[in-house]
Amino acid sequence: MGKLVNEMSWSVSRDQLFQDCRRAYYYNYYGAWGGWESDALPATRKLYILKNLRTLPMWAGSTVHEVIAEALNRYARKNTPIRAGELQARAQQKLRAGWIEAVNREWLASPKKTNLSELYYGNGKTLPRETTEKTKDRVFESLRCFAESAVLQEILATPYMNWKPIDQLTSFVLDELKVWCAIDFAYVDPQGVLRILDWKTGSERTASLKVQLACYALYAAEAWHVPIDNVQLCGVFLGENARTTQFRASPEVIIEAKDRILTSAADMRAALADAQNNVAREDDLPCCEKDGVCRWCNFREVCPFMAGKAPGGNPE
Repeated sequence: MGKLVNEMSWSVSRDQLFQDCRRAYYYNYYGAWGGWESDALPATRKLYILKNLRTLPMWAGSTVHEVIAEALNRYARKNTPIRAGELQARAQQKLRAGWIEAVNREWLASPKKTNLSELYYGNGKTLPRETTEKTKDRVFESLRCFAESAVLQEILATPYMNWKPIDQLTSFVLDELKVWCAIDFAYVDPQGVLRILDWKTGSERTASLKVQLACYALYAAEAWHVPIDNVQLCGVFLGENARTTQFRASPEVIIEAKDRILTSAADMRAALADAQNNVAREDDLPCCEKDGVCRWCNFREVCPFMAGKAPGGNPE
């Protein structure tokens, strides 16, 4: 297998980091590149470890996504009932296992293992009980709302042959630009409409949600050959009793998303030292120097602006 090449691509999260802080963007997508290799330079390895840090809310969200995906896959294979208590028990196992990985610093050898920002920038061993309980409560409540939701009942009433692949990272191409996306769930309803769902454990950010879901509609058009005007997009806010925000993939929504993606990618390319080969230079991508952003940044340990500043606490 040949060595991986760092290609220019786009995603909602990449765009967000570029907007927040260009130095963090450099660290994440360029400085950390190759940090998984056994012979990586110490500085590169350090950046790769920091790239993989997760805050407690992020960890809660990923745990919820994993448990839901597993439950839907089990239902598809074995018709296993989806009950809140069983989802919560599985989540508890994942949270315990992840906590052990973080406290035992297993991420030093395997940076993809759980590494929690609040521990890493804390004492590495403990957090206040109310903080960890809040994380568990967020996970449990999200899973309870999912198990009791009308959305789940609609899914389970849909024949499996109408389901699309569950929670898989994939991509499509827009004007020769690779765009990454991971659709949480999608199915064709009885009216023949493709419904694309995105589970959310945090609060609603409508503008970002529209772009994210519009990317899913563009992927569906390319990979599944579904006409864009036959796609219904839906954000499901699990922590709010699985409240939904729905909209059609209208021409206006798609045009706005395409413009956002291509404009953002053009700005990213303009910041490169060598756009053709996707080469960035650290000094060309400055620190944002905004305390509100910097105090929760994964890279504050190595950021020159944050040098000597006291570490932050829980972003919640």
